[in-house]
Amino acid sequence: MIDPITGFLLGLAGGLHCAGMCGPIAMALPSSGGTRGRVVAEKLFYQFGRIGTYATLGLIAGYGASVFDIAGYGRVASLVAGTLMVVTAIMQLVWHRSLFPSGPLHRIADPLRRELRRLLHQHSFLALLGIGACNGLLPCGLVVSALLGSASTTEPLGGAIFMATFGIGTLPVMMSIALGGGFLTQRLKKTMRFALPIMAIAIGSIVILRGMALDIPYVSPPEARPNSNVNCCEEP
Repeated sequence: MIDPITGFLLGLAGGLHCAGMCGPIAMALPSSGGTRGRVVAEKLFYQFGRIGTYATLGLIAGYGASVFDIAGYGRVASLVAGTLMVVTAIMQLVWHRSLFPSGPLHRIADPLRRELRRLLHQHSFLALLGIGACNGLLPCGLVVSALLGSASTTEPLGGAIFMATFGIGTLPVMMSIALGGGFLTQRLKKTMRFALPIMAIAIGSIVILRGMALDIPYVSPPEARPNSNVNCCEEP
């Protein structure tokens, strides 16, 4: 239960970061007009595409980490993921820098930006879904932190759920931006510059505790041990 909650809290805390990074895209979404209900539905399709991408990335991260878990290194995966989350957050908080170089990532993302520009000129629910899907793949330090958290689940479904709840956590702010609440970004962005890394440090610390298997209910469950009562030589 802890994984969906931490994913949601990270998304909720990082909502205004998303507004600053993805707000221009959310406010530039194409619309065919019509009723208020249709406008809301259009914005939701964009959000579905974005959250769907997050969930897919979480599935991949969880699957990759599960390989380590099967090999007996699940705790190591959690410890590494949590440590990277904490280090990344500290670098953002103290030096306002990212742990990962942004230049190569931005060059890799150029085709995505071209596809986004193409889709932004189309007026259909499918185009809005595609805009959200491409948006979810753009380089973002917050998403990287969330992916590290999803990897700590060491299972594909757990990783997908972590990232889906992370995306749901960003919905309140992102929907308000998409529906015309851009003023929130300017008013609270400075505050969130500090609140987001602090939240990431807290969640990263929980991930580290999870990997330490300290037998703390919900937070740091004990390491699963194989059943030693089975006698392979016993006749059925």
